[in-house]
Amino acid sequence: MGRYLLKFTKEGNIRYISHLDLLRVFQRAMKRAGISLRYSQGFNPHAKISFAHPLSLGYSSTGEYMEFETTDGKTAEAQLYALRECMPEGIRLLFCSPLPETAKTSLAAAVTHASYVVRFRGERSAGTVMEKKSVEYIRQEQIICRKLNKKKKEVQTDIRPLILSFSSVKTEGSDAVFSMTLRTGSSGNLNPEMLIRSFCGFCGVEYIRHQWDYRRTEMYFLPQRARQIRPLEEFAG
Repeated sequence: MGRYLLKFTKEGNIRYISHLDLLRVFQRAMKRAGISLRYSQGFNPHAKISFAHPLSLGYSSTGEYMEFETTDGKTAEAQLYALRECMPEGIRLLFCSPLPETAKTSLAAAVTHASYVVRFRGERSAGTVMEKKSVEYIRQEQIICRKLNKKKKEVQTDIRPLILSFSSVKTEGSDAVFSMTLRTGSSGNLNPEMLIRSFCGFCGVEYIRHQWDYRRTEMYFLPQRARQIRPLEEFAG
């Protein structure tokens, strides 16, 4: 038996498949690879495979994570080699490492932050305005946004505590590019699109979804007794 941490990318056209479809992709790939997944007990057993945090439809990523449990004794290297031969275009497996079977903390419970690179492909004049205002925006003590609560009522919320970093990135091309690290997970979660909508409003620029490209680059956790977040690839259960 074994428990494993797997890091992978989600790029190209496959970024348009849903979270549930992605789960099916991995389950089928593992079956073709000869990997025997471990199943839960009870009336409705399910394979012990789960993702750290769902990726929004249409987003690409170079830092996705999942964990899975098997009933065989293959090494992490053997699991990775077998799976690489069965993955569709757009999903590239970066590494696989063993996790303690006795560990109680799941990836979903461990993740606390995620970093993104967001590219604006609209008019250059609008991009220039946003590049200049990015520092002023993040220096605000409060950033109030409107959102729907669980009862579908519109409420105001301060997203500033959920933003670890936000900045403009200098590039050689004409696109405006922004980097951000945001709270992610059960203890607090901020979708980057909400931040960008707020930022556009602050800059006086209309938010048009197809002008923005979202890429998640990494996910993080906060080890016990630590003050700084660490990449999820260092998670040991």
